[in-house]
Amino acid sequence: MQEALTGKTVHFEAPIRGKDGKNGVLSVTKIPLVVEDEIIGIHVAAEDITEIAAAQRLIKRQAEHLSSILESITDAFLSVDGDGHLTYINREAERLLGLRREECLGKVLWDSFPYQVDDIYKENGEQALATGNTRHFEVFSNRLQRWLEVKMFPSVEGLVIYFSDITDRMEAEKRLNMLALVASSTDNSVVITDAQGCIVWVNDIFVRHTGYTLAEMLGKTPGTMLQGSETDPATVARIRERIKQQKPVAVNILNYTKSGKKLWFSMDIAPVYNNDGKLIQFIAIQQNINYRKEIEAIQAKMTQDLYRQNRDLQQFTYVISHNLRAPLANALGLATLLTKVGKNTAVFDTSLANLRKSMGEADTVLRELNMVLSIRDQQNVVEREPVVVDHVCQQAVANLAEALRQCDGRITHDIAKDLTIHGSRAYLYSIFYNLLSNSIKYRSEERTLEVEIKSFVNAKGGTTISFTDNGSGFDMHKAGSDIFQLYKRFHTNQRGRGIGLFLVKTHVEAMGGRIEVTSGLNHGTRFLIHLDKR
Repeated sequence: MQEALTGKTVHFEAPIRGKDGKNGVLSVTKIPLVVEDEIIGIHVAAEDITEIAAAQRLIKRQAEHLSSILESITDAFLSVDGDGHLTYINREAERLLGLRREECLGKVLWDSFPYQVDDIYKENGEQALATGNTRHFEVFSNRLQRWLEVKMFPSVEGLVIYFSDITDRMEAEKRLNMLALVASSTDNSVVITDAQGCIVWVNDIFVRHTGYTLAEMLGKTPGTMLQGSETDPATVARIRERIKQQKPVAVNILNYTKSGKKLWFSMDIAPVYNNDGKLIQFIAIQQNINYRKEIEAIQAKMTQDLYRQNRDLQQFTYVISHNLRAPLANALGLATLLTKVGKNTAVFDTSLANLRKSMGEADTVLRELNMVLSIRDQQNVVEREPVVVDHVCQQAVANLAEALRQCDGRITHDIAKDLTIHGSRAYLYSIFYNLLSNSIKYRSEERTLEVEIKSFVNAKGGTTISFTDNGSGFDMHKAGSDIFQLYKRFHTNQRGRGIGLFLVKTHVEAMGGRIEVTSGLNHGTRFLIHLDKR
């Protein structure tokens, strides 16, 4: 009021409590009334914006929640629009790249920060934007003096970029390579044979590696003493052929120690000739590469883990760019519209209803995202217990009995009453429930739904559960690798969110199992779930 009395038009929002005791918000405007340069009064206009304010608070909370997710991930994360302008950067990216969000948001990443962004980032970023293809590379940053793993994912809005500091991993690999170099020169076993391939001498390193003494090896051929059941026959044939031709040969071969342990050798065999050019000996230099094979196994596992993480990040980006952005964008547009139309109009009522719907969709996506992240985090800590399979199956069937009755669906099951697995009862129930509910939802209109559930012992001694229906099925070739992916659907005539099969696969793998599927359009679907008993 004091500001309005000075001649200023004042606009503000004020909390109120109505006669019914409910809290609300008013949008208030105070306009000075001036007659002959004298303020004779104040005109006050007030509008009830309680519902609009509540919607705006909800939008703000959802945006803050999304921001908290991005700020909590361990990777450095930033996004740019189609012109390269930086639209978001999280704390880890600020720390790792030495950027400050208040200084760089809205600026072109490649051009505005030449010292922070190396040329290879610009080149790959522009290529990803131009082609729409994901870019994934490892690079050494001269400015940071760190190795970085960079993933660039094109999105509808531009580009999403993840950075990971892999300096420790790269340095570890460098150290391993140096160790391998040292081992090749100081820790090799040596075998000398005569022209017929019979051993005449081995060094002490050979004895240390294999456990066989020189006395035990004299007069023997190396293969008869060292090769075993898993030695590759093709490798053995190659060695014999090259020796027959009196030519050098280099192979990696699985041998066995005296105690029966596996021993991988990187072996180089060279013929030795006398002055007359006659073959007199063979010399074999054998490097113990057990450590290399172990590293290859570790790297294979790391590759699988990185692939899974990359797939999860792609799905995470998809959720943010598609499933979440659309309802939030709609909500922002509707919130703006509500401030420009009268409250007692049909447009206002329709817009408000659509606003509620959009925010409900955004809330659903966030809850689903939280559920997925929670399941992924708990996969390695799932508490296992003995679970009677038939009990859990019967529980899922009972909970869907009404839906089965309404569609006249029939279920036959052949599961041993005492069949027990070592897993999670909740996860097994989720598997049965989701598969059965999908069978009901996507049943064929041309025939009565029939579902067959049975179990049998698989080749590895574990349990396989077969779940088959005669429903509408789907085109597996068209579905490709998306069958068990999040938010992927293959039927347009039924409502759904594309989460059920994702949960099924996640729960099966969390219990150490695997799942297979076969299906055809209008030919039903069959799932095979392979689980270990213990």
